[in-house]
Amino acid sequence: MIARSPITVESRFLNKNMEKALKSLTIDILRKQTALKVERKIPILIDISFVFGLHVIVVYCWYWNDDILYPLIMVPPKAIPPFWHAIFIIMVSDTLVRQAAMVLNCILLMYYKNSRGRNYRRQDQMLTLVEYLLLLYRALLPAPVWYRFFLYKEYGSLFSSLMTGMYLTLKLTSVVEKVQSFFAALKALSRKESHCGAYATTEQVSAAGDLCAICQEKMHAPILLRCKHIFCEDCVSEWFERERTCPLCRALVKPADLRSFGDGSTSLFFQLF
Repeated sequence: MIARSPITVESRFLNKNMEKALKSLTIDILRKQTALKVERKIPILIDISFVFGLHVIVVYCWYWNDDILYPLIMVPPKAIPPFWHAIFIIMVSDTLVRQAAMVLNCILLMYYKNSRGRNYRRQDQMLTLVEYLLLLYRALLPAPVWYRFFLYKEYGSLFSSLMTGMYLTLKLTSVVEKVQSFFAALKALSRKESHCGAYATTEQVSAAGDLCAICQEKMHAPILLRCKHIFCEDCVSEWFERERTCPLCRALVKPADLRSFGDGSTSLFFQLF
């Protein structure tokens, strides 16, 4: 095993702003590629997948002895970590898990390259499901590290027990909410019909003029909203990424259930606790 020099706190956080800027730029690229649909560039998605996939592998190999792997399987570190080392472990794990999720998103976008109608809705649902699974997993990642940290007996057994119990109680509350969101996204994935309406019949499309008011083209996989207006499914799905009302009459159509991540976006905030 090659000996490595000790890693200072300063060197660990030296490139924090640069990494955040890179992630933000990558998210913008992913969102643009998601919006392009059939025109999206497969080489760009492959490049993002390769860069982030390689980065995840290299970092995990480099920090093999620094307890980076333990949080991934919900196992506390062997030794009680100092405070700043605990922060470092959590930030690295959180960052690499998000990068792995971006690789998965890129694979989904390549798979749904020619997404139209039902395929576009399925792509939206899959991206949303991946994000809610990611949020749940990221919420669990810090728990083993802080569990080991709070059990430090130097401050007294009673204090350690109280801090551990308080942390686990608060963590359980936040995790339950994320579990509910994940199962709601999973339920939406199994739904065959659009939750904003039903697929329009040929007679209904003919009566409406067979022209989508959003894209001004012939309707593809037309959806009849609850307000009785008809639009292409992929057009109205994009609309509902920003609004919950009908594009024509502004009637409330989309229920306020789950936030959609179908545009390829993700959270850039670190899950530290």
